Amino acid sequence: MTPERWQQINELYHDALELDANRQATFLNQACAGDAELRDEVVSLISSHDQAGSFIAEPAMKVAARVLAEDQATSLVGRRFSHYQIKSLLGVGGMGEVYLAEDTSLGRKVALKLLPAYFTRDGERLRRFEQEAHTASALNHPNILTIYEIGQVDGHHYTATEFIDGETLREHLASRRIKLDELLDVAAQVASALAAAHAAGIVHRDIKPENVMLRSDGFVKVLDFGLAKLAPRHASMSEPEAPTKSMVKTNPGMMMGTVQYMSPEQARGEDVDARTDIWSLGVVVYEMVTGRAPFAGETPSHVVVSILESQPPRLAHDSEVPAELEQIVGKALGKNRDERYQTASDLALDLKSLKQELEVEARLKLSPKPDAGTSETLTKSVGQRAVETVHQSGARTVDVAKARPTSSAEYLVGEIKRHKRGAALAAAAMILVFTTLAYSLYLNRGGEHLATSGEAIDSLAVLPFVNESADPNTEYLSDGISDSVINSLSRLPKLRVISLNAVLRYKGKQTDAQNVGRDLNVRAVLMGRFVQRGDGLAVSTELVDVRDNSRLWGEQYNRNVSDILAVQEEIARKLSERLRLRLTGEEKKQLEKQYTQNSEAYLLYSLGRYHSEKFTKEGLEKGIEYFEQAIKVDPKYALAYARLSRVHFDLQSQGFEIPKEASRRLVRAALKAVELDDTLSEAHVALADVKAFHLDWAGAEKECKRALELDPNSIAANRRYATNLAYEGRADEALVYAKRVDELNHTKLESGRLGFVYFLVRQYDAAIESYLKAIEKSPENAHPHFLLGEAYLAKGMYKQGIAELQKAVALDSAPERWDRYPVLAYAYAVSGKRDEALKILAEQKRLAKQRYIATYNFAIIYTGLGDKDRAFEHLNKSFDEGNPLIQVPSRPLFDSLRSDPRYTELLRRIGRTP
Repeated sequence: MTPERWQQINELYHDALELDANRQATFLNQACAGDAELRDEVVSLISSHDQAGSFIAEPAMKVAARVLAEDQATSLVGRRFSHYQIKSLLGVGGMGEVYLAEDTSLGRKVALKLLPAYFTRDGERLRRFEQEAHTASALNHPNILTIYEIGQVDGHHYTATEFIDGETLREHLASRRIKLDELLDVAAQVASALAAAHAAGIVHRDIKPENVMLRSDGFVKVLDFGLAKLAPRHASMSEPEAPTKSMVKTNPGMMMGTVQYMSPEQARGEDVDARTDIWSLGVVVYEMVTGRAPFAGETPSHVVVSILESQPPRLAHDSEVPAELEQIVGKALGKNRDERYQTASDLALDLKSLKQELEVEARLKLSPKPDAGTSETLTKSVGQRAVETVHQSGARTVDVAKARPTSSAEYLVGEIKRHKRGAALAAAAMILVFTTLAYSLYLNRGGEHLATSGEAIDSLAVLPFVNESADPNTEYLSDGISDSVINSLSRLPKLRVISLNAVLRYKGKQTDAQNVGRDLNVRAVLMGRFVQRGDGLAVSTELVDVRDNSRLWGEQYNRNVSDILAVQEEIARKLSERLRLRLTGEEKKQLEKQYTQNSEAYLLYSLGRYHSEKFTKEGLEKGIEYFEQAIKVDPKYALAYARLSRVHFDLQSQGFEIPKEASRRLVRAALKAVELDDTLSEAHVALADVKAFHLDWAGAEKECKRALELDPNSIAANRRYATNLAYEGRADEALVYAKRVDELNHTKLESGRLGFVYFLVRQYDAAIESYLKAIEKSPENAHPHFLLGEAYLAKGMYKQGIAELQKAVALDSAPERWDRYPVLAYAYAVSGKRDEALKILAEQKRLAKQRYIATYNFAIIYTGLGDKDRAFEHLNKSFDEGNPLIQVPSRPLFDSLRSDPRYTELLRRIGRTP
């Protein structure tokens, strides 16, 4: 059989399967147009499909596809597609071949699916495939297979997804019995995946054991979102260009999915919605419990009739399956979709609740009977033994079976019987005491406890996560994980979260939570560690109450790097629970908000942040490179645009980028950030920077207020607003926000922010005091020394000023940062050390021939030298280059120019009142 003939048979075969038996014959007679051999081949394959035992055996079409593809597969192994190196063939089916490949650019394993040629020749089918694949690739959830990329190379269309090293649920059920707690855990994880997909407007439509993968660590991955549920080529969408929600609709009369797991509405060819997947998951749970499907028949048509008309047998004939599980499955399998669970989240909650109840019940059974005695002694004994039982029983699964039943159903029934006997051992009052204690301890494993008397903890420090990986290239995750958790929690107005900058001084040091808590004036400290090996990521956390050094909460996460977003979200959510924060609905939404759903984009963003925070020219430029890559991966990543705008702002402010060039870039990025997410505080801060850069003070104030409305705890927003108010001469208002920055940050630079505002409003003594405090906290940081030096100059304390400026130059991590030297030259000039000033001037001129040196630098030096003509010449030239000269009216070192008429004209040019 030639590949062309097989493609023809395959198309007719799949098209015929979409029709009921009565319509198949008419369709084939017309489609085969007198080619009896072609018709017989298709009919034979349909018959083979119908006879496949319990719809589990492999249909003949897949066998034929595999045989036909064998030669091609062998030839593809070792080849390179784009940046993927093909290693081996994983499987073959009607939708194409799947290969194990290596992503050479990122050094990770992927599953590469190459679509068959006949599929790609159909333009409409290919367009819809790409549309659905793009939609599915937006899903980023720990229980959903991640789609990395779709592309085309040399006419071959492909999709690249994460590679799962594990087995399907079908294989798992066939090889071993499944425990009750494992069953509930698997089902709950699948339900969580469905909830995330439904929230994004995607319905799976083919939930079955073959599409559920189990990793060796117990983690579940749901496969084939949006990839395998494509309409045949003769079926058109009612709205070809409709958005995501139209993708979950099926044309009337068309059945999609695997018959055994179809919902009644699918079987009738009606439109589907989220409740369709809930039905299918109900079928899977039923099958896990009993070892058989709830609806069966000799042919697909008989199965459809059973789905539409019959009620499934009880889960267990001896009625020992708990009523809760029977009710859960029964509700999921309601014939009328209005009678089912309306959301997958509700189903997941019920499954998790039942699992927890059975675990507590099992612990009660393992506890020793209490001794007789007084009620006080009895209560104490019960509490102590409950604690001992939970500490000794470290396993999260419930496995108290003595016999080894031959089937999963028998095993589950036997296990449930034992749970019920255990629960019956204690009197009702004792069960209540045991349950309360054991459940509380279950929620807080390992001696964890909640805040005393139910009081909320209102302040927290999240330390940089300790990198225990051997690879220093993963160090960016140390700050990245902490920063993400801090950002999520800082949106909660009832919680004071210390900024990342404030805790970076503890990085790489042996720290004690109580000392950190006292130092930063917080009630709780979160410490964490991580190890990354290849695609694997292990993260551990520990939350400590600094009052008594007790452990409030801890968790271990063993995931893929691609799951990092979900891990960070879960850490933030668990923290809010352990801190006993009572959140409103809106606050919960803010806590759960993620800036991107794409883990690759997030990792690139984290790299950009890591490098740009070094504030060197190289670091800032690398930051721009990574932010732009993140945006390329996720064009809707508003936070990356906001950060990109900020880095361009920093580059020009430090004299590394021509102001006019920086202006275009930072404006474009800030506007895009706000366009993508108007509720993002960081985007409005970036736009406030833009407004201030262009001397639009009213616009800058509006953006600052919007940013603070969205996130009152935003250090960046408070800092920007304080600075703007100071530049406008609104000293009292500026100090309010500067003090707020100091309260939020407790760190090196931000104590300096309060000093900077004092400095701009000419309160030099207060400024000096603030700078000295900043230096005391971080003596090795150059910037407070620089600010203190200029404050001393303003007071006429030249000797002290020069000493601090020299320290700043010596300590600066960016030796190429020449914006420090002009002020030092100014200090030399006004203190009488003119020759020293001229040396710096000459060096600046020499460097200006090699690279861009800000004209503003020369204006500062000439002002110190008393050369007003050249000072005004360079100030005007600097303004023409795009420098807004924001600091000129407020910066004391320009005070000597105020009496010159040219100063009034300069103020007029920059839009300021003399």
